[in-house]
Amino acid sequence: MIYWLFTDARDGLMGLLPSLLCSAPLILLITTAALGAGIRRTNDERAKLTALQRGLLILTYAILMLTIMTLYLSFLGESAVQRSRSNASGVIEMFVGAPRGVNTMRLFVFGAMLAFTLMMTAVGLHSLLRNGGWLRERIDRLRAPIVKRGALGSSHFCTLREYRRFRRPDPDGLILLGAFWGESKRRLDVGTGQFCLGGEDVARGILTLGGPGSGKTQGIILPAIADRMLSGHSLVVADPQGEITAHILKYAAVTRHLVVVHDPTSAAGPRYNLAEGIDNVSDARAIADVLVPSAQGDNRFWTDSAAALLAACLIRFDNLGAIYNAMNDMKALAKALKSKKDDAALLANSFIASVGSDGKVASNVIATLATALTGWASTDVRANTAASDFDAELVISQPTVVVLTCPGRMRAVYASYLGATLRKLMLDLDTIGERNRGPLPVPVGVILDEFPTLGKLDSLVADVNLVRKRRISILIGAQTKGQFEMIYGREGTQALFTGLATQVIYGGCDADTAEFYSKASGTATTDANMDDPNSHLRQRPLLTVDEVITPQVGNCTIFARYVETSFATQVILNARLTRFYERSDWKQRLSAAQESEPLLLERGIDFNDPEREEPDTPTAEPIAGSPSLIAVAVENAIHDKITKRTSGKVKTVPLSQLRAQYRQHRQEQTR
Repeated sequence: MIYWLFTDARDGLMGLLPSLLCSAPLILLITTAALGAGIRRTNDERAKLTALQRGLLILTYAILMLTIMTLYLSFLGESAVQRSRSNASGVIEMFVGAPRGVNTMRLFVFGAMLAFTLMMTAVGLHSLLRNGGWLRERIDRLRAPIVKRGALGSSHFCTLREYRRFRRPDPDGLILLGAFWGESKRRLDVGTGQFCLGGEDVARGILTLGGPGSGKTQGIILPAIADRMLSGHSLVVADPQGEITAHILKYAAVTRHLVVVHDPTSAAGPRYNLAEGIDNVSDARAIADVLVPSAQGDNRFWTDSAAALLAACLIRFDNLGAIYNAMNDMKALAKALKSKKDDAALLANSFIASVGSDGKVASNVIATLATALTGWASTDVRANTAASDFDAELVISQPTVVVLTCPGRMRAVYASYLGATLRKLMLDLDTIGERNRGPLPVPVGVILDEFPTLGKLDSLVADVNLVRKRRISILIGAQTKGQFEMIYGREGTQALFTGLATQVIYGGCDADTAEFYSKASGTATTDANMDDPNSHLRQRPLLTVDEVITPQVGNCTIFARYVETSFATQVILNARLTRFYERSDWKQRLSAAQESEPLLLERGIDFNDPEREEPDTPTAEPIAGSPSLIAVAVENAIHDKITKRTSGKVKTVPLSQLRAQYRQHRQEQTR
């Protein structure tokens, strides 16, 4: 048998040697890549391979060992077969199978050396292909970008390999258009002009900081709203300045979203009742903490007591207007709160006890709460918050944009209410996701312009990473870091910023904001003299304060953190984001939809309201018992307009007819 290997088999294998030499390294690399990352995936002592992996392993061992054997035979075949007298035993001669006149012992020794070589080849292959093996480790490192380690610091600008993640569009994500530069001011977007944030990136939060006129609204907020609406996402937008609402109405004419513009001071817009559906301490306290933010120092006792009382009232009363009216009589309020032995009574037990004694503490708590609810002295505001014309179910049932806004002169009074409304919608959306045991049916984006004006919403941002699996994402816009510190303090601001994975900082910012992001950029190693390779190295921030204020290229700096299965990093790059008025695609869409009108949610009809008596409309031909000709003409015009807009799918009914049908229905029920 050994003689046959070194003679006939050797001649046959010599013709396969070129093919084996070419295929052996290739099959080795393919098998190593197919085995995957060199980590343990099972607690069993014996790892289980797939059929493909097992087949590739067998093929690799066979080809590699056949190649080594062919090389061995080609180089040592002639030396092994020598004619001389044989002094080997009969067993060896039988095993070698050589004819008389051939040195059997020599051939046996060469055969044993071949067996040892093949055994060492198998051992070497195993050490290369096992978990943690040399070749597996080298292939694993190719799966992730190269991590540079500097002598004094490793921070660096984004490389092409690190940017690869941001070239893949995601239907649930967000695409920012513009130009993007990384290491050595090299363009990273490879001519595409896209910075693609995936659904996971968006869900972990986006923050944009820029002074007035810096372009954060045109560069990020408006493109995010328009593109997400075009993708069919639902949005909840806080617009305390009232600048974004008009743009959203134009976009909705293109995307056919239902737009809900809720203004607590409006006399005609949709209503929203914060107290509706609140029946537990957790939800009530979450809303109360936004409406009555906690103060510092000696006043904290009063604000916390007022928040506890408001939480109890949210459980007991139907709406905030009823709560405000109930504060006129402390004894009646205490009686209403203790009428049932439930959570509301326990929340307000200190207030109830104070009313039963001297009432001094209760009066101070009422005064603190009344100060926080000053806005509900308005009749229109009480009416706008008495019932709900929309809720979280509407947001996920169809593409919807909910806009929370108020006039600028009233922002100081009602901004906290907008924040509480936003908090309530977030809680309801999370509850819907829990009920469905998974993510929401559609992605929901929460976009907050001028976030610090909405009051203290640290609980909402803290929930970002908890509700991201619900397909709920958040985008925050503000001017400076100092705005956050005035509300949340330095440590609270640090924690809030840490929870937002992608941050876009526009140039021209204040020195405090620039210093914060200079530290966040990390430490880099630089050469004091690039012309002298023997000069001393030194360390410096990757971005100095001046370089944050004045970017080296572009007009903003992007910080993005992400974690993959085998790699984690923070990328830093400069960018020049395309402003919305520069978007030619949206110019065409808006131009084509000029004749279309957005779908607006109207104010609900309350059948219990008394019907207003309108003055008689003059008519050329008055008819007794019938509407005037002018009224008939107006109704016909409205009917024709609605029929044209809805293609005849919506039927119009006069309000007087609806009220008559409602009265008839009530009379039939009372019989």
